[in-house]
Amino acid sequence: MRTNSIRRWLLTACWCVGTAVVAAQDKPAAQSVTFGEDKLWVLTGPEKVAVTNAVVFPGDIQINTNGVFTVQKGKERQLKPGQVLASDGMLTSPDGSVVPVQDHLAALDGRIKMVKDGEATPLTASYTFPDGSRVQPGGEIVLPNAAIRRMLDGQITRLDGVAFPVTDTASWQEGKVVLFKDGGRIALQPAQVMAMSDGTRISGDGKIVRPDGTTETLQPGVIFKLPGVVSPKKD
Repeated sequence: MRTNSIRRWLLTACWCVGTAVVAAQDKPAAQSVTFGEDKLWVLTGPEKVAVTNAVVFPGDIQINTNGVFTVQKGKERQLKPGQVLASDGMLTSPDGSVVPVQDHLAALDGRIKMVKDGEATPLTASYTFPDGSRVQPGGEIVLPNAAIRRMLDGQITRLDGVAFPVTDTASWQEGKVVLFKDGGRIALQPAQVMAMSDGTRISGDGKIVRPDGTTETLQPGVIFKLPGVVSPKKD
């Protein structure tokens, strides 16, 4: 009898552990998080679930349940209502801007800014990447072989020299179509048409024409994302 009881207990324990493992494997990883109503919400596709534990993304990005997040244990920053932080470290704000939360260099208006812990300051001296390439405050990149490249407005580079993919956006803001393109904000006039970096054309009335000719209409409350300016190659 005792042997049978022990056997039943072991089988039950194994079943419970196995079920827990399967459940953990089936549970999709968080794609992004947002903060609102004093709660941290995990977004997995169309689903939105409040969480009670901190969420950790690659790159040592930790988001606490109060919306405070850190990158590589740096300065604490607060997720603002409506902002969405994706697992790749890109932060989308309700105004349509998409920026990395990791430290980086960004080109804007022909000048370079260094962004650390979310705070931007003008680059005042050359910055040297690990491979020996040097970025000048005016955007020139001097390669180890003395060849010169240039960072264009909107391009973003990590402090180790690896380029971030740039995302341009279009959205309705206070009754106008607003673009984030080449690192800047552009409010379109109703009859104005703007060509984006990937060839998509967006009109001030919300019409979107893709490079293949297909069309769609920009919907209120939606941030339409598309590839931005391509970062310069250093080879």
